[in-house]
Formats: sequence, structure tokens, C-alpha cells
Amino acid sequence: MEKPNGIFNAKSIINSLLMANKAFLMVIIMVIVLSSLSDVFLRPTNLLNVLRQICVNSIVALGFTFVIGSGQIDLSVGSVVGFIGVIMALLMRHGNAPVGVAIACGLLVGLGCGALNASLISAFSLPSFVVTLATQSLFRGLIFITTRMTPITRLPDSFVFLGQGYLWGIPVPVYMMGIMIIIMYIVANRTMFGRYVIAVGGNPDAARACGINIVKTRFGIYMNMGICATLASIVLTARTASAQVNAGVNMELDIIAAVVIGGTSMSGGNTNILGTVFGAVIIGLTSNGLNLLGVETNYQIIVKGLLILLALILDSTTAKFYARLRKKQALASIESGNVKGE
Repeated sequence: MEKPNGIFNAKSIINSLLMANKAFLMVIIMVIVLSSLSDVFLRPTNLLNVLRQICVNSIVALGFTFVIGSGQIDLSVGSVVGFIGVIMALLMRHGNAPVGVAIACGLLVGLGCGALNASLISAFSLPSFVVTLATQSLFRGLIFITTRMTPITRLPDSFVFLGQGYLWGIPVPVYMMGIMIIIMYIVANRTMFGRYVIAVGGNPDAARACGINIVKTRFGIYMNMGICATLASIVLTARTASAQVNAGVNMELDIIAAVVIGGTSMSGGNTNILGTVFGAVIIGLTSNGLNLLGVETNYQIIVKGLLILLALILDSTTAKFYARLRKKQALASIESGNVKGE
């Protein structure tokens, strides 16, 4: 009986490692394929460019990981990113506000948007999909009204440096992304809040029975999303040196794909911060690779749609695999107990 159990355990470990790190494996495969198709791909300048391009999506996806991990969704995040950028740009350009003050106000706006989403979901017991779809239009409409459909340009150099500057040969946004990865990883894996998110996403009723305040946890999740949206907005607005009217449009598609490819289930109950980062890398490598290969923009949209479908299929396959694995392990432990009893 020992040998079959040993084989079973070895197979289970290998399968678990492959499924838990599928995004990392996909990155390796993509690097090999793209490097063989393009001589430019592995050049340091191109790789650094990929890193710089994924910063905005990565930062937003880190916060989105908690949202999806809790079994919720936020379709308004792209509009929130754009709206925060407009508010900061207006304060700096027309209000002559110092960069620090503008960023602080942008953070308050991000927190307020997150609190609004959480309040509507909790107060009226509405699905997050419907609420954030509505607030997406609300925030986008506010962008159109405040900008009058005209980009806000000529921002201070000290602010632009946050998106275009370099420190020791590395773009400043990469440092900001790295710091956020560390912080969000600690929050997800080393704090009670991270455990509460998983508990709420896995079984809200059981979490409530254990004394977890669902409403407070949800507020924390969406306000954390607001913080990540603010930082992403700083990077995006500073990188373009302007607040664009269409900033953040359709951002949600890339974010959802990155999070789900990274291993966080759409049904909630788990978070995978490092997986999300690799998921964002996959999205970035896809765009970069298609550009290097000269693929038209319209076809790139199709590829991204296929990536989202792939993410959903991987999510479903992973969930079914883990369910079968847990069932087999439970049966194996029962059989083992019966054998010992005999």
C-alpha cells in the first residue's frame, strides 16, 4: 500500500506545481517562442520597454487580485484610473497645486470611488458586476464633463519624471511596481486581511459565522483597489505627460486576464499575487511580440480576446483539477485509515 500512495503523492505534487505556476510556465514558453521569431526581442532595450509597459496593468491587477479573490468584480477600475488622472492634472495645470497635494487629492478620489462601489454593493445587496458597470459609466461621464473632451497637457516636470524618469538605468515606474508587489504580497499572505479576503471569497456564510465582518472586508478590498488605481493613474498620466480623455478604456479586459491567468479563481476563495504579476507579463509579452512581428492592431484585439477565453478555460480546468485532487486525497486517507484499522 505504501508504494501506490508514494506514486500518487509524487504525481499530485507535480500536478499541483504545474497548475499553481501555469503563468510562470507560460512566460517561459512565450520567451522561447518570441526569441526564436524575433532577433530584437531579447535585446535589453526591448525587455526594459516591456517592463515599463506592464507597470500600469500590473499595479491595477495587484489590487484586482483581492477583488476577484473575494468573489467580486470591478468593471469601473479603468474609468477610475482615468478620472484620478484628470483630477490630478486639473489641480496641477489650472489650480497651480504642488505635485504632492495633487497626488494626495488623487488618492482621496481613488479611495472615494472604492468606498462608493463598496457602499452600493453592501447597502443594497447588489451584484458587484451591475454596480461597477454603472459606476464605470458614471466616472467616464465625469471625465468627459471635466475635460470637455480635451486632454490636459503641460504638466510639471517633477510629476512627469514619475512616469518617464530613470534611476540607475531603470524606469521609475518599475521601482513603484516592485514596491507594490512586495506590499501586496505581504498583505495577501501575512495579514489577517488577506485571510479574510480568501474566507469571504470561499464561503461568505461560513466567514460570517466565524465572526468576519463581510461589509468591512469588502470596504477594505475596494479601497485597496482605489489605492492601486491611484498609483497606476500617476504612472499612466506621468508617462503620457497628460490626462487623456480615453485613459483606462477597456483596461478591465487585460486586468481580468492577468489575474485569472495568474491563478486567482473567478469564483473567489484564493489569491495569487506572484501569479498575477506573471499574468501581467504574459499580456505585456503578447502585445510586444505582436508589435515586433508587425501584426495589425485589429488582430491584436482578437488575440487578447482569445487570451481572456484561455484564462477562463484555465480557471475552470484548474478548479476541476483541484476538486478531483481533494476528492482523491480524501478517499486515499479514508482507505489508509481502514487498512490500519484492520
